[in-house]
Amino acid sequence: MAQVSGFRAAAAFGVVALAVVSAPLACSTSRQSAPQPAYYPAPYPGYAGTPGYGPPPPGAPQPGAPVVGPPAAPVAYDPINAIDIGYLRNQAQTTMAELVNNLPALQQSRVRGIPLIPDDEVGEVNAFAACTQGGKSVMAVSDGLLDVAAHLAQARAIDETFGLRKVDEYVSFVARNQRPKSPVVRPPPGFFDPGQTMDGRKVQRQHQLLEETLGFVLGHELAHHYLGHLPCTAGNVTASEIGRVLTDVVPAFNQQFELAADMAGINNVLTTGARRAGYHYTEGGALLTMQFFGGVDQLSPIDVLFGFELTHPPAGIRTPVIQQTANAFRATGGQGLPIFGF
Repeated sequence: MAQVSGFRAAAAFGVVALAVVSAPLACSTSRQSAPQPAYYPAPYPGYAGTPGYGPPPPGAPQPGAPVVGPPAAPVAYDPINAIDIGYLRNQAQTTMAELVNNLPALQQSRVRGIPLIPDDEVGEVNAFAACTQGGKSVMAVSDGLLDVAAHLAQARAIDETFGLRKVDEYVSFVARNQRPKSPVVRPPPGFFDPGQTMDGRKVQRQHQLLEETLGFVLGHELAHHYLGHLPCTAGNVTASEIGRVLTDVVPAFNQQFELAADMAGINNVLTTGARRAGYHYTEGGALLTMQFFGGVDQLSPIDVLFGFELTHPPAGIRTPVIQQTANAFRATGGQGLPIFGF
């Protein structure tokens, strides 16, 4: 989501070369110039693609089927299991820096140095790109969203390791128990089996999933800035400016910008993943995020609207865009599709 001059404006995505029809715009952000299309680099040497989410690729475990692997030593303490907000904030900063380092030079120059602000507002589950009143670029991610991302990473890792359905159970739990403007609900003791929680394979996998999820969320918000959806530039931001960004917020919505940022964010995540020496990011974190918000929206008996839902298109619209963008990235050997700003 993008925010102009202290306003949280959900930046909507302009879709190029994908057969996605965007809905009418509720409120568009102002712009100063039309940016050039953001092209991603030519294929990298040795790029062979990464496994996709959605329908599992041939040979991959089906949902509910445990991953067979050698046992790993149990992990007595892990910051994701503990929902350590300090660790999660630091991981968000680390992930954002890695994403910026893997952008094309022009886009990198537009976002390098943009601060990522922690938002500790109770009950807030959101991330957004914004401009200060002085025209400086900022980004923010809420502690509530980090909390949700950590629980989703744990649940998915358990599902993949032990063949369970903890993601579905977690989504259902939040949908039944979350109340508007209240702290993000956490599962009760025993929701996650202690033995499974400490399993070394599961712990390793949940770190990959958390980074992948944060990569999509932050890659999307970075895209709002380098695609020119906001009339501001990177610069030194003061503490008072940060405070105003977090309090002076009026949601706006532009679905074209939002979908363009999804496409660019996925390309950024997959480019970053393909260049890593270790685990290669996939679109799985993005689809896990969509599963959560789409599920809460469908299952909640009351109208629980997190900030994320107010400032971004519905999961049903975003999911096919994410999947098609990732498929196109792989089909082009990592080059991806051109994405135009407006």
